[in-house]
Amino acid sequence: MPVLPLDHSEVYERFCSGQYFIRRSDRFWAGLSPDLVIEQVLMRSFKSAGGLTSGRGFEVSSRTQWLLSMPACSEINCVMQELTDAQYGNIEQHKESTDIRQSRDNKDIEAILQFLISRNPFGTDTSL
Repeated sequence: MPVLPLDHSEVYERFCSGQYFIRRSDRFWAGLSPDLVIEQVLMRSFKSAGGLTSGRGFEVSSRTQWLLSMPACSEINCVMQELTDAQYGNIEQHKESTDIRQSRDNKDIEAILQFLISRNPFGTDTSL
């Protein structure tokens, strides 16, 4: 990291401007910090079917072979999705932005406003 500004100035500039999030999809709210991506992706793959903790042992050679094979497995996965036309799709940008959720939120806001209008906590009493 101390030589990053010298060796990779463009990466350093982006990092300093806040562009250090990882996006695994093009959804607006999908930016994750690197440590969270490691937890979600790498650790999950350790524990899933075919991962390190499913009967393979935790020897150094097993870990090395498994980790070094992941880029090839990822490429095979992408090619198979292309071949079968079964790519993963995107869903709504954020679950809070769906029409149903916004409608429900607006009804809740209206109910709160009506409650406060009929029971005004800021009436003529100046002691508050």
